[in-house]
Amino acid sequence: MIINILLLTLITLRLIIGVRLFVSARQNNLPNLNWLGAYFVFFSIGAMFAPIPTNPLGDLPISLYFLVGFGTLLTQPMIILFNHTTFYQGRKSPVIWFWIIFAITTVGVLYGVFSSVSNLNQSPWVNAYIPTQLLIWGWHAWAAYQAFKGLERETAVEDWIKSRYKLIMWYVIFLMIGIVASLIRTALAEGSVLITSQLGNLLAIITLFMQIASVLLQFLVWIMPENFRRWLNRNQTKHSEERIREQALAMLNILSAAMTDGTTLPKMLAVFSIRKVIGAQIQNEGSTQIEARAVSMGFDEWMETLNHPELYILIRNSGTNIDALDVLHKAKQALIDKQSLFTMKAK
Repeated sequence: MIINILLLTLITLRLIIGVRLFVSARQNNLPNLNWLGAYFVFFSIGAMFAPIPTNPLGDLPISLYFLVGFGTLLTQPMIILFNHTTFYQGRKSPVIWFWIIFAITTVGVLYGVFSSVSNLNQSPWVNAYIPTQLLIWGWHAWAAYQAFKGLERETAVEDWIKSRYKLIMWYVIFLMIGIVASLIRTALAEGSVLITSQLGNLLAIITLFMQIASVLLQFLVWIMPENFRRWLNRNQTKHSEERIREQALAMLNILSAAMTDGTTLPKMLAVFSIRKVIGAQIQNEGSTQIEARAVSMGFDEWMETLNHPELYILIRNSGTNIDALDVLHKAKQALIDKQSLFTMKAK
């Protein structure tokens, strides 16, 4: 009974996270969040058919197909697509290698599914997905770590956003520990009774606790309750309005800093030029309106702004020794490097 309650609780939490991500994707113009939202929804459906003896859905004729189909074969591509679209737009991505590994291990998984007796008596080949799962989640954590290091010293980026990156790394660690513990337990299932009963039970407990810890952290990361967000920002002493203004100008500051790095373009002119173009795009020169637009812009919209002909003209006319193409190249590279910021600042 307790196991069933825990299973239902974890499924419910994942469904809540998935639905919230779909809403956030729409509200913040971040389509990449739809991939992550789909992961949580698909995984929840697959988890309903978990091979637990007390689970009424655990040993139906269709249980193994739903467990593997939704819990593995549909979820892994969702994480691959989320990683690729969140961290690698406009730059070289290792995504092709993950697709190749996924395709190879899928063959093993399908062989395991069709050679299994039932969901409660699975072929070892069903676990062929685990190496891919470890690699994909490891990539997820590594991409978050690299993005965090690129933003760690950005004073305009709030603490709660930086903490989001750290929490991603932690929930991946918990997930991977649980996956490895489950793999070892499965490998020992046909061993001696002593090992299976004692070590196996210990590994099952570790897997369960790691699942609980990872889902709770995922809830905090992607739902981000307001009280928790404020606690993460507890060391920031600035007034609320000032913090909001800095958040609105965070990307603007990052881009202007890149534009002036190693060039003769003054930062004031860089900021002015970008604001001028945004104002022209929305046909409103008001400072508040420009900043509101800056907050709502995603990666593609910022890239469109940097490619705007008027921005090139403004920078070129800023001084005789200014290479406008070089300045804009630096800005675009900074945008590519900091692209995950759009996702991490979404509420």
